[in-house]
Amino acid sequence: MPVMDYVVPVTKIKQSLSFEIKDFYKMLKSLFKERGYGIEETEYAESGHEEGHKTHFLWKCEKKMDSYSKLMIEIKFLAETRDAVLEDEDKKKTVQEGNVSLSIGGYISKDIEDEWALKVKTGIDRFFRELYDKFGKGQKFEEYESKLKKDIEAITYDIKTYLKMNRFD
Repeated sequence: MPVMDYVVPVTKIKQSLSFEIKDFYKMLKSLFKERGYGIEETEYAESGHEEGHKTHFLWKCEKKMDSYSKLMIEIKFLAETRDAVLEDEDKKKTVQEGNVSLSIGGYISKDIEDEWALKVKTGIDRFFRELYDKFGKGQKFEEYESKLKKDIEAITYDIKTYLKMNRFD
């Protein structure tokens, strides 16, 4: 089983606004695709009733760096909205109005091929894997950590910018 080395603590973004949730979803997907991450949607739920809608999803985004490790970003999204109609010079547009909450964090997944798991799990095997991680791949992991931090900072910045720029308040 791969070892997870948490690098970037979870960042939370909360916003109350009017926006188009489908456009936001597409934009978010493109942010990860542009940076070379594959997206696995592990949860998705939508519920609606007279008072409003609730949309929730959880993504695990991964970018394989080599045969031993990959960068992982987890994103959790929750929107509690209701539909609103905007009128602009004879045009009507339906948007969602409400609260958006987004959490994003990242880690490096090591030993993704379970090379060390093929052996009997003993304390000495774990010790050797830790030595390998520290001295054999240490400099590479520092580069990977830096790359992961930069990716998450850029994605977070783009999300905040999108939420500010595409408001209909």
